[in-house]
Amino acid sequence: MENTPSKKERNIDPEIIESVERMKALTKADPQRQAAIERNLAKEADERRKSVDEIKNELAKFPAVKEQLTFSFLPNEMTRISPFFPMSKLDMGRRPYEKQAYQNSWGTIEIQGERLAIFDESVMLAVLRLAKMKKAFSFSTSYNEILKIMGSAVGSDTYRAVFTSLKRLTGTSICLTIKAKDGSQKTGLVNTILSGVKFDKYALRISINDYFGAMYLDGFITSIDLDFRSSLRGDITKALYRFYEGQPVNFEIHIDKLCDAINLDKSQPKYQLRRLLNKSLKELIDHKFLEHGKINKKDHIVTKRIISTVKSLDN
Repeated sequence: MENTPSKKERNIDPEIIESVERMKALTKADPQRQAAIERNLAKEADERRKSVDEIKNELAKFPAVKEQLTFSFLPNEMTRISPFFPMSKLDMGRRPYEKQAYQNSWGTIEIQGERLAIFDESVMLAVLRLAKMKKAFSFSTSYNEILKIMGSAVGSDTYRAVFTSLKRLTGTSICLTIKAKDGSQKTGLVNTILSGVKFDKYALRISINDYFGAMYLDGFITSIDLDFRSSLRGDITKALYRFYEGQPVNFEIHIDKLCDAINLDKSQPKYQLRRLLNKSLKELIDHKFLEHGKINKKDHIVTKRIISTVKSLDN
């Protein structure tokens, strides 16, 4: 685990602050300059929105395939593949830097950065909920506020864990490419998850990348019940919950495909995989999410959702 940020990391160069303050003073003294800056900002926001809408419109042209897996950042009508891995504490201390590429009929998604754990997913979900609550992609918050949403205990260890996770999410880039009918690249979008985080003791200023927020926020957050998710103890259980949230009432999948969907290491012996999955299925049953969940003799996981937990697949 990395140490909390040093004073040098937390404080901005005084010369930069002085320059910004001078610019603010000049702007206040010059209404025309202020108006020009506001017009430019509005123009940039409009262009960003048009770019995102163009990509969303292109994606909407492709038919939904409900049987396929869904990418966690995107709405249910697209593929659901998760960049988050159930990881042991040992693995979390030696994360590989990697590029993951997911292909679909409409194009590709590439995720590049340090491998993300289920804990990183929890932090990101908390940040996205705060963005919706505060109705802004850039907002002030605290370690305590994030940990409360996550359902985690407050303390120096969890503060450090959130600190390193936010840094990791800031360094994770996403590249979305949409194909034309002839298979060539038509349009795309490259962005990071977070565009910046300012640390000042226990206070935080978090900025979600504007393109990421406009492109993914609504579709990502609406399908996940964060209060229910925080009540689950196991990382594998949380990964299973995310996966089954996008599946129909009755569902059957081979153990290998399920492991691929939730990034569970398949190099483990089959008996160990069965043990881990059975434990997590039982937790989802105990929490009244699944009515039934069992691994049969063919190594197929057969589940039945409790009707009241099922959201419309058309959302």
